[in-house]
Amino acid sequence: MLFYCWVTVILLNTMRINFINSTQTTLTNIKISGCGGGHIDKLESGESETVWVDITGDCSINIDYLSNGQRKEEGVAGYVTSTMGKKMKHNIGGKNEEK
Repeated sequence: MLFYCWVTVILLNTMRINFINSTQTTLTNIKISGCGGGHIDKLESGESETVWVDITGDCSINIDYLSNGQRKEEGVAGYVTSTMGKKMKHNIGGKNEEK
């Protein structure tokens, strides 16, 4: 029972974001900022990778990346707080339902 409660608390304080490269170019140096942050070295067109981001308090989650040598920025989640963890998808450079 204690193990189940411990796992539940971890999941409630974690955003599991599946980043999908929906552009026609290779994206590099993808930096996830806000909350616990994270990093993806490279995503080919159509490729995806899941990143677990710790929720450290009230924050927002953004990404910046290189596409054809140009630095671009996007919002992923406008507001996140403790016990608000969930699993979501984010299309980099594409249309997203949630911000």
